[in-house]
Amino acid sequence: MQGILHRRFLLLAAAALGLGAVAGCGPRHAAAPADDGPRIVSFLPSGTETLFAIGLGDRVVGRSRFCDFPPEAAALPVVGDLFAANEDALAALRPTHAVLGRADAPQAALLRALGCEIVEGRAETAADVLAFADALGELFPGRTNGLAVAGSKWREEMEKISHAASAENAERALVVVSHAPGRFGAAFAAGEGTYLDEILRAAGFSNALAGVRGYPSLDPDRIAALGPDVLVDVHPDGDPPDRDAWGYLAGVRVETLRDTAALRPGPRLPSVLERFRELTRFRKP
Repeated sequence: MQGILHRRFLLLAAAALGLGAVAGCGPRHAAAPADDGPRIVSFLPSGTETLFAIGLGDRVVGRSRFCDFPPEAAALPVVGDLFAANEDALAALRPTHAVLGRADAPQAALLRALGCEIVEGRAETAADVLAFADALGELFPGRTNGLAVAGSKWREEMEKISHAASAENAERALVVVSHAPGRFGAAFAAGEGTYLDEILRAAGFSNALAGVRGYPSLDPDRIAALGPDVLVDVHPDGDPPDRDAWGYLAGVRVETLRDTAALRPGPRLPSVLERFRELTRFRKP
């Protein structure tokens, strides 16, 4: 991960892995489950959000330092981060299951050695979020709420996001998730195959990076050549925008969106969609 980039690169450019804003609090302790049911630790912010959203929050006993939502999650002990796990903290918590972005994540070997079952929480698209909720419902039958089954309003909204198509005559938008500080810095933006591409289309935009997959690094010349109608610069909550970053883009409408949820493909995607819909108010006729 290139050191020249703003610190947001670590948090945001890997949005396909479901990373979120770094929690400012240190490890704290919450009441552990009283029975012999599952004891879950989560190293994936989007996975942590989904666990709480579908009713498994009371089974979560530990989190990564990136897991800061909902507030109940932030009260849990920290057991590691994106790359490593704290063996002593894990041993004290005695987890039975661990949510990771990939089954071969760096922490996987240690967790398996401690007797944890690995639950892969892949979260690149809205469909991935739905599939993860379903997988949790199957893994913990009788313990989840209605979000993990067909027919819920949340599921309907997520499926609409997943299957959205760009509107005719839509504005071409570029969503930047991280950029180097100052003018003329490199930036990472959301291409096809990402949840932010789905959000753009569901909100009524088309993606200026159509035909490009993932989160490519773009230099200023490439950004200018793309010629977006609007550039959406996404920041975590409370992170001030770099007001000098886009001065070279004459005629491009720049919108700053401060919303950590927009950088985390999880159960809050329907609310993220509403934020993006608000940005279509200047859509071309």
